[in-house]
Amino acid sequence: MCPELSAEGARPAHLAPAYRAALVTGASLNAIMFFTEGAVGLAIGSAALIADAVDFLEDAGMYSLAVVALAWSARNRAFAGLVMGSAMFGVGLVAVWQVIERLLVGGAPSAPPMAGTAAVALVVNVYCAWRLAPHRRGDASRRSVWLSPRNDAILNALTIAAAGLVAWTATAWPDLGAGIIIAAINMSAAVGIARLARRELREKGR
Repeated sequence: MCPELSAEGARPAHLAPAYRAALVTGASLNAIMFFTEGAVGLAIGSAALIADAVDFLEDAGMYSLAVVALAWSARNRAFAGLVMGSAMFGVGLVAVWQVIERLLVGGAPSAPPMAGTAAVALVVNVYCAWRLAPHRRGDASRRSVWLSPRNDAILNALTIAAAGLVAWTATAWPDLGAGIIIAAINMSAAVGIARLARRELREKGR
């Protein structure tokens, strides 16, 4: 089977310079957001922000791994997709742990910084998804890289809405609910990517 070519037809799609540039940019932005969102989440006690900050860390690592995997064989790229899917599932587990911890500690986060930080995260994820959208079709590694910021942007919008409900109800339940949804979506996407990667590994192993 011939490798999928970029729009120019001159090289395999996964080796397109635009794809590599999008990955490097994504890795940098996600690393910055891990520290920024994590600091705010810890300061105000938001389970949703903390879970999303860990997701930014996972994304930074995933983009970095994707850059390294560009020169690998199709089978090794499929294995990288499996690793990425496993990392996404791990993020879901961290989100669950954060929800449990906030339930035990109690208290509602401050709504304004929660909403403002989630809005910045939304802009970053929409930008990363936009940069990666032209390269989303192909193997498990490339698809997982694109799915991550797309799903995260949806979750950021949800977190903004949750912040509004926190302000309205003066309770932590909207924040905790957002944390649970973050966990569920990450785990669902992780399972899908892992299945695709395992299928590719079986096919490449023939």
